[in-house]
Amino acid sequence: MIACASRSSLHDRPRVVVGIHSWHLLRSGFMAHLRTGFVSSASLALLLIAVFSIGCSEHEPIVVNSAEDIEMPPEGTVTLRSALASAASGQPIVFDPSLDGAVLELSIVGEDHTTLKGEVMGIREEPSGPVSYLVGYFDRDYGRSALYARKNVVIDASDLPSGITLAWTGGESNPARVLAVYGNLTMTNVSVTGGWSVAEELPPPHPDDEHGQLSTRARGAGIAVWGVARLERCKLYDNHCARAIEVPARSRDAGVFGGGVYADVVHMDNCLVSGNSVSATGVSGGGVFAVGGAEASNTVSRIRRSVITGNGIHGIFAYGGGVYSDGGGIGKAKKLALENSTIARNLVAMLPDAPPPLYGIGYWRGGGVYVSNGFLEIHGCTIVENEVHGTPRTDDLDKPNLAGGVAATIGNAHALEDMTIGHSIIAGNTVHEADGEADDHDIFTGSAFYFKSKGYNRIGVIDFSQILVPVGQRDWRSLCRRHYPKQGDEDGAEVADVLDLATGVTQSSSILSAGVDPGEPVVLHYEPQGSALDQIPTAAYAVTEVLAEYEVAGGHQDDFLSIVLDRLEAHYGLDGFARDFTVDFESFLQSVDLDPETPGAQPYLDPSGNAIVTLADTQWFGPRVTWPSELSNHPYIHFWHRLDVALLAADLPGMGPEVLGDDEWMTLFTPGPLPENRYLRIFMREHAVPGLAALAVDQLGNARPQNELCDIGAIERR
Repeated sequence: MIACASRSSLHDRPRVVVGIHSWHLLRSGFMAHLRTGFVSSASLALLLIAVFSIGCSEHEPIVVNSAEDIEMPPEGTVTLRSALASAASGQPIVFDPSLDGAVLELSIVGEDHTTLKGEVMGIREEPSGPVSYLVGYFDRDYGRSALYARKNVVIDASDLPSGITLAWTGGESNPARVLAVYGNLTMTNVSVTGGWSVAEELPPPHPDDEHGQLSTRARGAGIAVWGVARLERCKLYDNHCARAIEVPARSRDAGVFGGGVYADVVHMDNCLVSGNSVSATGVSGGGVFAVGGAEASNTVSRIRRSVITGNGIHGIFAYGGGVYSDGGGIGKAKKLALENSTIARNLVAMLPDAPPPLYGIGYWRGGGVYVSNGFLEIHGCTIVENEVHGTPRTDDLDKPNLAGGVAATIGNAHALEDMTIGHSIIAGNTVHEADGEADDHDIFTGSAFYFKSKGYNRIGVIDFSQILVPVGQRDWRSLCRRHYPKQGDEDGAEVADVLDLATGVTQSSSILSAGVDPGEPVVLHYEPQGSALDQIPTAAYAVTEVLAEYEVAGGHQDDFLSIVLDRLEAHYGLDGFARDFTVDFESFLQSVDLDPETPGAQPYLDPSGNAIVTLADTQWFGPRVTWPSELSNHPYIHFWHRLDVALLAADLPGMGPEVLGDDEWMTLFTPGPLPENRYLRIFMREHAVPGLAALAVDQLGNARPQNELCDIGAIERR
């Protein structure tokens, strides 16, 4: 006898649904085999699957046959609202063919106080300043939802050629998100529009409730899911999240996230997320906000063959006009994978009418994509013409508060593990300062651990200025963190040279932008041209990365930084470079005053309390995980940042934005003890990353290639 697993252990797995007709066919075929005396293992396996499926009580789909929004319709009539209420967890909800193309106008607030899980944060003081930390994930009040279910939900309009549309009709004056699910949501061929999620003030929490809510959470105006949101052939457009002016902004609950969709895990395939907006003090994810798998193991949030365009966020702390990923939350390090998608003309901008002093503390980053944690992988995408607007400033480690098209966080510890990009066009993204000055800014690596290229990219501007600096820790292989460029890569690309902006831009006929060029039709895709055409081989290939580290024998001097300066001077013929850089760097160290209120200069101190005022004093002190947050390591970080600036200013032939990439490290050092210091040993090897290949189809499902080689970006030109 086969025992049925519980539904909770099955709902995330592929399931076999065997109808009555199929069951009779299986049974008759199996009996025929019995009569002949032969039963194949395949037949037996298929029968067992059928028995297993039927024995586990798979539910027949519920068929919605009315577009009306009625909770308790008359007998024989099934509305989406009534179907959602009566469906068992995971039971499919489908639609009668007569509803093909119908708009289900939702006017009832099904839940005033929607319960979904969410992060609860605390603040602790560190030597480098206040640091937020994760307390945990608890039930929170997400406010008003038109539709709400606390179970796994399946809404399947795949049999309707024109799909189905769920539309909230209350607008901003009577706000509600369209759909909230505390569980997993699987939705196919459904459009979601008109949602408004507005944070509203709650009664004061009990004094003993340390994490009581001050306001409801305005997240996921179209869809909010605490679970996995599996969306296929769906459209989420013209949905809006905001915070009411009177709502206090003192807590994390006041963060307004995910104009189109907010979910713990996002799996999107062939979807459109456009014309959505988010507005408040702290905002993220104009189109998509993926927590990233806070309560799911080994999870990747994946967006493939999709359009994320014309979304906008306005705030003081604003991240990710198109897509935002939290990487699963602090310490989780989950992946956001973007594949064969167009992310364009999304906007990150200042909050209108905010008090001017707030702009002095603001952050505006990631017009197209922002990742605060985990891994980011971009393959075969077109990420262009996204904009960031804000008031510029930098902190004591020269961390900029503005960053362009694709951006990662700058953490007190390394937050983004790897940023990996291949076969993509990332160009024409800009940062606009409040005074009107604009600069190209396409990729900002933040404090990523490694930047990796799969090759065949067309990139405008790459900013490596805040990527984690090399350290000598064994087993980190981190002297080289910038594995770029690789074969077929080109930076300095102008968007008009690689995309046909004159005749190759396809726009929506009905969805309007809430991002760049508000009110204009959103972009669906761009056709490549110029050096983006016919580039990627059809056969799998490999790229080579340099893995390098060093160690110093116990008790001996670590003079690696001075050796690096001397070798750079010798290799590039920079007469006096090492001397001049050292003088300038030590002058900087001796000018540091960490506590202006205390008489005399207060310089950086090493872990033993000794002043760090010379190059020889400047070391990597660790600890291994949180070392960027330790003030004793800041001189070491400053050294590498200042070295980048000095080398870029030297305008050396052949040196790209990576400054010290794989090729430079291989040129400067060889494995083994160094002649300058025999107690300092370099460990170095080349590592092949095999099996890299072009994607089989493009964003539109067209086969790659159309010629002998594949095109770069989301679209294969025909």
